[in-house]
Amino acid sequence: MKNASNIEGLLYRLAPVIIPVAFFVFWEIVVRLGGYTNILLPPPSKVLQTLFELIRTGTLFDHIGASLMRVAAGYVIAVLIGVPLGLAMGYWLLAERLMSTTVNGLRPIPASAWIPLSIILMGIGEQPAIFLVFIGTVWSIVLNTSHGVKNVPKHLVWAAQTMGASNADIFKKVIFPASLPATFTGMRIAVGIAFTCVIVAELIAVRSGLGYLITEARMLVRSDVVIAGMISIGIVGFLLDAIVRLVMKRALRWQKGLMTE
Repeated sequence: MKNASNIEGLLYRLAPVIIPVAFFVFWEIVVRLGGYTNILLPPPSKVLQTLFELIRTGTLFDHIGASLMRVAAGYVIAVLIGVPLGLAMGYWLLAERLMSTTVNGLRPIPASAWIPLSIILMGIGEQPAIFLVFIGTVWSIVLNTSHGVKNVPKHLVWAAQTMGASNADIFKKVIFPASLPATFTGMRIAVGIAFTCVIVAELIAVRSGLGYLITEARMLVRSDVVIAGMISIGIVGFLLDAIVRLVMKRALRWQKGLMTE
């Protein structure tokens, strides 16, 4: 029984990497046995070699830094605008009436559809890329924040009113903290959208970043660089999501305390 539990514990710890490792092994075998050329479909060993070379020369970090700068700028602007707007729409009926048509009308437009207009208005460079990150992420933050405010348990508000709290105190000490889980959920969703938007922008509007690296490699028929760039995007996106989850966990520690009381 002890050996079985040890094996089960080992499998539990290794579970996150089992599928990726199996995929890379399958990929290597298929390429080696299928007779594909290294140019069109390189084996993962070749891709990893290229990835390490990009790291050694510093090229990869230059492109990652450029992409992260654009993501950070657009994402911060989206948070600074989206959270207050979502709070207002969730708390005040008039604000929701004023903004709901605009928000629901602009939200379905994909960020990629804004590329031609952003280039016409802002030209080629950083501004259209940052704008695309903003326009692609702000809506999830607005909607989740508004949803969080609307779903604050009514008994919490009634309890605060019974204790003589003013409307301002109720908002600051009850509604805003209780809506934070939904707000952070929207911010976490927005992180993934932000990186997608910046890659799309870098395919067209700028001459640096991971999206540009992939586009340049495609033109040179360097499939190994293309796939190395895709792997880098996945890793960076995973790390950004982990950072948001860590911030969320620390900011919402009070919830765990309430649940254990």
